[in-house]
Amino acid sequence: MLAALLRKLAADRSHLLVSLLTHAMKNIKRIFACLICLPLASHAQVSDAVRALKVLPAPKEVRMAEGRLVIKPSTAILISNSEDRTAAETLQEEIHDRTGMNLSIGLVTAAPKTTGHISLGRLTDRGLRAYLESQGVKTGDDFDKQGYVIRVTDSGVLVAGRTAQGLFYGVQTLRQLLRPERLGGKTLAVPALVIRDWPSMEWRGMQDDISRGPIPTLDYLKMQIHMLAEYKINLLGFNMEHVFDFQTQPLVPPKDVAPKEAALTPAEIKELVEYAGKYYVTLLPEQQAFGHLHQFLKYEIYSDLAETPHGHVLTPTNPKSYDFIRQIYGEIVPLFPGPLFHIGADETFELGLGQTKALAAQEGLGRVYLEHLQKVFEIMQPYHKQLMFWGDIAVKYPELLTILPKDMIAVPWDYEPKPSYEDIITPYTNVGLRVVVAPGAGNWRAIWPDLDSAFVNIRNFVRDGQKHQALGALNTTWNDDGESLIDMDWPALVFGAAASWQPGESSIDDFKNSYDWAFYRNNDDDRTFAEVIENLDRPNTLLGGVKVDSASDDLFWSDPFSEAGANIAAKALPATHDLRISAEHAAESLLLNRAKARLHSETLDDMLLAAWHLDTLGMKIQFTSEISRYYWDAYQNQTDGARVQNDLDEIVDVNGRLESLRDSITYMRKMYAEGWARENHPYWLDNVLVRYDNLASEAQAKIVVVQAAQRQYWSTKTLPAPEQLGFFLK
Repeated sequence: MLAALLRKLAADRSHLLVSLLTHAMKNIKRIFACLICLPLASHAQVSDAVRALKVLPAPKEVRMAEGRLVIKPSTAILISNSEDRTAAETLQEEIHDRTGMNLSIGLVTAAPKTTGHISLGRLTDRGLRAYLESQGVKTGDDFDKQGYVIRVTDSGVLVAGRTAQGLFYGVQTLRQLLRPERLGGKTLAVPALVIRDWPSMEWRGMQDDISRGPIPTLDYLKMQIHMLAEYKINLLGFNMEHVFDFQTQPLVPPKDVAPKEAALTPAEIKELVEYAGKYYVTLLPEQQAFGHLHQFLKYEIYSDLAETPHGHVLTPTNPKSYDFIRQIYGEIVPLFPGPLFHIGADETFELGLGQTKALAAQEGLGRVYLEHLQKVFEIMQPYHKQLMFWGDIAVKYPELLTILPKDMIAVPWDYEPKPSYEDIITPYTNVGLRVVVAPGAGNWRAIWPDLDSAFVNIRNFVRDGQKHQALGALNTTWNDDGESLIDMDWPALVFGAAASWQPGESSIDDFKNSYDWAFYRNNDDDRTFAEVIENLDRPNTLLGGVKVDSASDDLFWSDPFSEAGANIAAKALPATHDLRISAEHAAESLLLNRAKARLHSETLDDMLLAAWHLDTLGMKIQFTSEISRYYWDAYQNQTDGARVQNDLDEIVDVNGRLESLRDSITYMRKMYAEGWARENHPYWLDNVLVRYDNLASEAQAKIVVVQAAQRQYWSTKTLPAPEQLGFFLK
């Protein structure tokens, strides 16, 4: 067979592969001889070596050695299984994008071990496994299916896994090991080492809220899947309330909620499932079947299914509620071949206040809630899915949890930075239920995610999940006010990926020190983008220090010319100088250093958007305070015409503060619309842009009012009272 393949390749003039196959399987012992010296060290023992590699997620076992392999145009990527071509192509793409070299990918008939090249093999090959075992690298039958081994010497690179998924993850690590051979050079080298690695949690997930504003385009979802897989995420969830293109529910999604061109269609889901499978990402649909159903229940035809009129919760007392669930699940569930399905069931605050009031009084609210989950479980039995449900309600009734089938999976969630989360995990594990822990990215209602809180939340929650044998982690993003853009969330998402792969409590500092290289391929000793992120984080901390609830969207939209808005601005004012300095340093660095991002540079656009957004927030607080001060000064010194004129010119003139504030808001509107278009369908965008329009209109209206006051002063030498114009800060 090998001879026949050689003849075929020769006929095809594939000279390189002919040479590779001719020498294949020869001199195997010479390939990695210099790495035989020691057994692999434990994760704790090699922490310094792991830190030096700056790989995310950090591998569990590493042994460094002398030497390196230089990647040359003649280097080939060899695979023994066609299923591994996707993994090989991600490596090929990495090398091409960084050097311009286009390495060939060759399919060989035996486990590839050819010297001088990058060989991708399977641990199911007895010869390859026996060889690795002989070199002290354990790869027995109990080796994790998602695990991998990497061996590098100056003779070649070997990446191997028991499965295609494990091999894929090994290649993603190898991509991060490729360093410039010399600073500024166009060739790459891999340090000599041995890595043995596997995940600490079976499922490592991220959930995207696609039901409250932004609905990503198909192209963006594919890009998201590709990027998540680079960091060994294998589960992508979609929070869906009303955005599927239902055929049995013709009113949902309607044009005023989620137009057909924005809703997920069966054809798009099929395409996404196929694409995600290439990168070993399972799609997890979450279709609500209890709470968060207002977009259905607001219609009169669903009124008999609503716990309270036009509310959010499906009533368990009407048998038609279960017919409704059968109908929507009959459309959605078959489209997702993965083993998991999320039924939601969180925040059912209205339960027991409407149609279920009498039943809840008789049997207890907890029993009513849990029996509904049990009925949904029964409806889902024909689909053979493992059902997940949010754990915030059921945990209140630990004595009743035995009602639930043991096949269900609780998803306890908490987004506050706490020292421990065991109190919301153990009620489930104590009764034999499995759990997936759900921290959060801190992105909701925020100009920039509150990463300082999110990192602690993710670290400690995932740590406690591992302690109690959680199946995995589902790192959540939410779009509560419909404004959040996902490209701002990557630091939290990648940290979640690292924490759920790595064992125990992951180091936030180590993550930050690795992020520039692992995510942007910025030089090893450069923290440019980590420092940008720290500058973008700081406003949340600064505002918290003056008892203002972070750099929130609500703070940005607040009317600065109302008494309430003026009071908030007065509280925030002491922090705004440092806030703007941090935001402007971030913007300046992004504008100067974009070329340092040799990977994922497209995410910098949203970071720049956040920097300008934060700076505009600070400007708004400062300028409205200064405007008020100038007007009060003019009002209190009306006999001094020159002073009044100077004060009013500071407020309204060619470069007056109101004009600058208006101009900054309209510029932000343009930037935000561009950011939205990079990720999402047009749907819902107008609901955000109208907020910019309103805020700009408030500034413009105030210009008109102050100009009128100015004309009044020229005529009468009197000014209207400051409060009459909305200037409450003396």
